[in-house]
This record gives sequence, C-alpha cells and structure tokens, in this order.
Amino acid sequence: MLKKVFVVWIIISMVFTLTGCSQETKINSEKISEEITIVNQTTQKKVNEIKISAVPNFEELYKNTVEIDVNFDSESMFGTYKAKIEDNKMLSDILTMIGKSQLIKDESKINKMSGMATKNNSLILVAGNGSTKEIKFAFDDPAFAMGYLEIDDHKYDPGFSFFRYIKDFTEYRQFDPNIDNQVEELFEKYNWTIDYRVNTMNETLPSNLKHDAGEYPVKIYWAYNNELSKNIGLDYSEYLGKEVEVDIYRLREPLPEYMNPRMNSRGIVLKYNNKIVGAYIDAGRHDCFACSLDRKSLNHITNKEWDHWISDYINYNNELEIELSKMEPEDIIKQYYKAMKSHDQKMQFACLTRQNLCNYLAANMDNNLLMNAGYNNVYMDGEQNVKSAKVISLREVSGFGNPKGAVEYAATIDFKFKKEITSNSGKQTRFIILKKESDKSGWRIDSEGTGP
Repeated sequence: MLKKVFVVWIIISMVFTLTGCSQETKINSEKISEEITIVNQTTQKKVNEIKISAVPNFEELYKNTVEIDVNFDSESMFGTYKAKIEDNKMLSDILTMIGKSQLIKDESKINKMSGMATKNNSLILVAGNGSTKEIKFAFDDPAFAMGYLEIDDHKYDPGFSFFRYIKDFTEYRQFDPNIDNQVEELFEKYNWTIDYRVNTMNETLPSNLKHDAGEYPVKIYWAYNNELSKNIGLDYSEYLGKEVEVDIYRLREPLPEYMNPRMNSRGIVLKYNNKIVGAYIDAGRHDCFACSLDRKSLNHITNKEWDHWISDYINYNNELEIELSKMEPEDIIKQYYKAMKSHDQKMQFACLTRQNLCNYLAANMDNNLLMNAGYNNVYMDGEQNVKSAKVISLREVSGFGNPKGAVEYAATIDFKFKKEITSNSGKQTRFIILKKESDKSGWRIDSEGTGP
C-alpha cells in the first residue's frame, strides 16, 4: 500500500504540480535568499555547559567565536546557499552541538555514505580578533541519518540533529531566537527544544469541523490537530470561528521513532489574546500530520483508526455527499475523470477519500507556511494540465495487499495534456483503489497509480 500511495503523487504530478502558496502571513512566498545573515538578536551567549569535550580546545572555540559562516558544497543541491550566523543564542546552540560530538573511531560506516550525501561543506568559525578555524562536514540523506565533522584531521559525530539544524538554513526565511517564555516552558515540559520562530500568521478557524464533499480539507486539518492539542489539555474548539495567532517554531528533536523515516518537526502554537489555546507537533512539507507534544499519535489518543475517526467529521447532510454515496465504484471513477476534464474541482476532489484529500494540505509545501492555501494554487500554470480525460474501459482486478473492503480497477484513460510534462497524451492505464471511509459516505478513490 505504501508503494501505491507513493505512486499516486507521481501520477497526480502529470495533472498538476503542487507548490507552496500564499497565506495571510508576515512572510510572503518569495524565493528564499541564497545568502542569509542572521544578525545578533540576543544579549549574550549562554554559559558553556560542556566541561569536558572530545573536540580539542573546545572551551577556547566556544568563548572566542563571534560568527559562524556556513558554506555548502558548490556541486550539491544546496551549493548556492550560504549563511552567516552572528546571533549569540544560535552560536551557542551550534557550538554546543559541536562540543558534544564524539570521536569516530570506526570510519567504515561514514565511508559508505549514499550517492545522496552532501559532502565537502564547511563551517568557518570567526573569532573576535578576526582569526578563523575551518570545520569540514558531510551528511547523508535523512533516510540514512549519518554525517560527520572533520576537525584537525579527525572525524566527529555530533548526532544527525546537528546536520538537520545546519541544512535548515536553506529552508527558512525567518530565524527569531527570542521565544515567548510561556511557549518555551510548555515545550520544555515535554522535552522539546525550540531553536527559533519561523513564522507568525493570523488564521480564522472554521466555524465548525464538519467537512463538506469536495471542500478543501482545512476543517480536517484543524479537527485532527485539535485531538493532538486536547491530549495536553488545550482544546481550541471553543475558539472556532475566531481569529487566532499561529506561531511556527523549528524544533531540535526529531519526530518520534514510530514516524520514521520522517524526522523534521515543527512546533505549532495557537494564541488568542496572547493566551496559548492550542499546541501540537506537525511535520511540515509533504505530510504535515504528526503527534501531540507528549509524542502520541491520533490513533493512540483516540483509540480509533482513521476511517473510524473521520466519520465524526463528515457532513452527511451535504447534497454532493448524498449524491456520491449512492454511486457504485465504477460510477465514482467515471465521475472523477469527467470532473477532471471539465475542471470541476469540487466534484473531482469530492470523489477522493478524505485521507487521500489531506495529501494536498502539505505536498511540496513551502515550509515557512502552515499549509497549502487551497486547490487554486496547486496546479501547473495556475490550472489543471489535463485538457481532456475520457474513460475507455474499466475492469475490476484483484489487488495485492489492499486495505480490507477495498476494490481495485484497471482503467484505460485517453488523456490529452496541455503540456506533456511527465507523460505523453494518449491512452494510459491507471490502477485505482476505492474504499468506503464510512458506510454513509460510500465509495471514494483512495489511490491512483500506474501499476497494481
């Protein structure tokens, strides 16, 4: 099933490309600067907490460093990015992670980094007197979670969180290390370290959390995360329909192990009149749903699988919901491609399960934002790339490893694209899995791929 979920995004990209999009926010969606300078925003460095370090002369390095320059390998995917860090808190954080590094005695593992590794990078530590010290570093893809620092011809392991921290200088546009005390205390209570604030925006919560067929799944986003927030005693349902302030924070610690291979975590805080009314962890781009601050999943908190949980948040009185609930699987497939051809967004997306629909919230999202703003921003050139899509034939097939109660069809579709990006126009086969997320909502498309 994981294979099919992955495939569906490749196929969907033939129709449209998901992109980060604008929101009501203090940061717009301009391109991230390739050269950033983070000026000092805090009064002084934290006191060096490391008494004994494996790194030679670490105490002097910590005391004397007033600037760190980050340079990525010019041949890597981050090659055009540079960062100059002058902020005292961030200098302390980086230096402390370096100071806690352990000498690597067996280099066999790091000598076998994958082809996706980013090598030949450097940190330049600048002292107050202008002298410099170079620390080379390399890190692999998060799927392998390894890396090293090279200091005075010896290699050290600072832990992979160090490399995620450094890599994120290519990700964000704002780095505010001044954290509200009440926010910092809340996250510290659950053993999360806030590195800096990424963004602040004003969001009006929906007036209710009942999702209508074809509607962009914002209500589901807030319903899901309120379950996480409630688990630490912060139920924001009484603020539905009101405008709240939303802060996004970069967190040092990775997501819980049960969420592997996803690692990057963001702390989300909702405030009303400067009072914290909600807080949860999200995973940002591609698949935002994550866990509560005490690292519990939705299933663990509610004791419900998705299909059981989502049934409480569907508006079964919606006319389109009622219409689709009466259709057989073949009818849903035909309706889906008919809507794709006519660019009827509401109908097209109403043919998907809610879980499938929620993929649109964060796929290829700009991580400086809370979520993708809506359907209108996810298409190549601002509209669907499909000029026409006609169902030629449908036949039910026996799928391997499909969810219980699901059905699978092989569909021959005659596509005509406005731009032939990843696929040519003409007849193509799609394997479509449908299921009933709830009995009352009827059959919906759970995934679409090029192979069974």
